[in-house]
Amino acid sequence: MDTQPKNIARTTATNPRRDFLRVAGAPLGSLLLGACGGGAAAPATQSTLATPTAGTTVALSAATAPAPTPPPTVVAPAPAPARAPAANAPPPSPINPPTPTGPVPAWVANLPLWQWYEIPNTALSSVEPAVRPLGSTGPSSKIDTWCGAALKRSGSVYMLGAAGGHADYAGNEVNALALNVAAPQWVELRGPTPNAEIINAAQFYLDNRPAATHTYYASQFIESLGRMMVFASPGLNGTFAAAPSGYPYVGDKRSFSFNVAAGDWDAPDYVDQFPGSGDFFGCLCVKHPWTDDVYYSRNYGSGWYRWTRITNSWTRLSSTTRAPWYAGSAIDPLRNRMLVTGGYSPTAPEVYNLDGSSVAAAFTGLGSSALALSGYPGVIYDEALDRYLVVYNGSNGIKVLRVHPETWLVDDPALTGTAPAARPNGIQNSVQYVPELKGFVIANSYGGNVWFVRTAA
Repeated sequence: MDTQPKNIARTTATNPRRDFLRVAGAPLGSLLLGACGGGAAAPATQSTLATPTAGTTVALSAATAPAPTPPPTVVAPAPAPARAPAANAPPPSPINPPTPTGPVPAWVANLPLWQWYEIPNTALSSVEPAVRPLGSTGPSSKIDTWCGAALKRSGSVYMLGAAGGHADYAGNEVNALALNVAAPQWVELRGPTPNAEIINAAQFYLDNRPAATHTYYASQFIESLGRMMVFASPGLNGTFAAAPSGYPYVGDKRSFSFNVAAGDWDAPDYVDQFPGSGDFFGCLCVKHPWTDDVYYSRNYGSGWYRWTRITNSWTRLSSTTRAPWYAGSAIDPLRNRMLVTGGYSPTAPEVYNLDGSSVAAAFTGLGSSALALSGYPGVIYDEALDRYLVVYNGSNGIKVLRVHPETWLVDDPALTGTAPAARPNGIQNSVQYVPELKGFVIANSYGGNVWFVRTAA
């Protein structure tokens, strides 16, 4: 692993970060070194890494804004040869048991089921960096420019980091919202790279921390490693300073990983590089909630891959790809298969086994037409209900559909309360299922509060 040491002093943690680590269950005593979418904006409908050595600990630092410009369509080059055929695929990581549930905070316990609830004082703008990072649209880009989120199941912590990208926003700060507390509030776990260290067209800045990117569905929290990861994403593409000649961290094959216990990003090669080819814009990226393995397939790409948590390695499982994906997905861990909905244009839903092979599914009730969406929908699997939930931008705000994982009955659960406004440029995986609280969370606006729906008691 290339640690690339830097002579930059790390500042001490703030009290809010200490409070967050306590609430989220990260031991303070073990601080070890812990694109613009090639399509249109959202339409109206729709190894053991055993005791891993983390990267260099370097410094905190940190910082104007009109509307994002939809990006150009990108056509990927022809697929390159891929490693490891499916016949030689190693087994997935062992299954971790579901997170046990315990007492929930009063604000959750008192909620009626299936009611939109606006969590007070949870606007992401409350933790805007003191010094604004470079970019044409500013930190609102963390929500508005094709970015998702992740969830740390233990402690019910909603997170995002290195979100922005293209010419919109260069800040790579990490923000976290612990939900299993009496009064949730955002904290900044790591400030952004200083503007002087920001460079264009590279995956990592000069301080070896990741470049901001349109995260789409690529943000995933790997519970067993205590890390939020952004899988195989590129850096900026704007009028930023050029990278030095021969700079090693260019391309789109490296992933970013943030060590929660250490409060810092790992070194650039902490995660095995993605070996395949294809276009990363809105590609399929979904985590198995009980194994922490990630399944990944790029648009026009070289196949269907699994990143295996226990070995920190990629395996090509099949030739399955799509041209393009632009789709939300979620894994049903009881049956080990996934529902995929959405496309560049309205696209019928599909069901896959974890190796990318197709599963026949005859959708009933509202049927497959209700799930033929575009505009980057989100999909989650509700472990308490044993149902998929499909979340998308509708004509009058955010909408939810429910899908039975065996009968494939599609229905429209009756939600009460005022639905949140449509999320700019799509849902992506900003909607996250929260097993401890038996519901789902979504941030739909930078200046507005986060929303929660309790789906089971």
